[in-house]
Amino acid sequence: MTALIIDTDVALGVHHEGRPRDIDDGFAIVEAINSPEIDLQAVTTVFGNAPQIDVYRVAVEIVSLKQADIPVSPGAAEPLPADGALPVANEAVEQMVAVLRRQSCHIAAIGPLTNLGLLVHHHPEILDRVLSVVIVAGRSRDNEFFIGKAGPVRDFNFENDVRATRLLLESGVPVVLAGFELTSQVVVTEADLATIAAARSPAADYFHRNSLAWCRHWTGQFPVDAGFHPWDSAAISWLKHPHYFIAEQRGWQIRPVGKKHWLECDSDLPGARITYLSGFAPDGATAFVQDVVDHVF
Repeated sequence: MTALIIDTDVALGVHHEGRPRDIDDGFAIVEAINSPEIDLQAVTTVFGNAPQIDVYRVAVEIVSLKQADIPVSPGAAEPLPADGALPVANEAVEQMVAVLRRQSCHIAAIGPLTNLGLLVHHHPEILDRVLSVVIVAGRSRDNEFFIGKAGPVRDFNFENDVRATRLLLESGVPVVLAGFELTSQVVVTEADLATIAAARSPAADYFHRNSLAWCRHWTGQFPVDAGFHPWDSAAISWLKHPHYFIAEQRGWQIRPVGKKHWLECDSDLPGARITYLSGFAPDGATAFVQDVVDHVF
């Protein structure tokens, strides 16, 4: 089994800033709990899709709903300062350290990377126990993100804490990037949600009920899409089924673009190589979505 920590900004069912929030973290968590290939050791939470207090509540709800003996620990409520001293380690960081002292582990970083930046800064002695960090972020060099003609849209997890991302990437920990270019190719539809509901379990009902508003919000904003994108499920799927994906070894850079920064990856960029998931192998996309639907129960 693959030992895993999930660091998440899950917001399943949350309304924040006048709209429903992304739900895909919730799918990734329940997929990991339900997958015999995954040994989920801990869930840690971070601000992002919703305030930290809401993220932590939802993470606890999901783990409790599954009656899973998995600790859930709250972490950063805001990004690292752009410069200067870093804050002390938080409960989420210390939970990661406790798990890593017991065993080597993968980390699925499916929210802003603040907790990971603090882990690198405060506990460099433990980093050799990190087998990989699978990050839902990054782009090919010079590639803007569009959904149909709408955009450019944000590289959300990266842009919410650029400094933390740099700290992690410079640490030498093995990194896999599974970003917009990958999972913008697949959707989970309302028909898929109905299939989940038909399982008639408490978890299936919870996910169906709390996913509809986001699915309808997304397709209303982006009519070109038939459903929402299961961005964060890619981190779980990569650890279970790497053959679903096209994986390339690339260099990376963080480059200022206007008032923002871009995390760019290309084969001719310098620095330590990272694994970049650029697309799906034949039949990989279909199998990926089917796995998402099959593991919500």
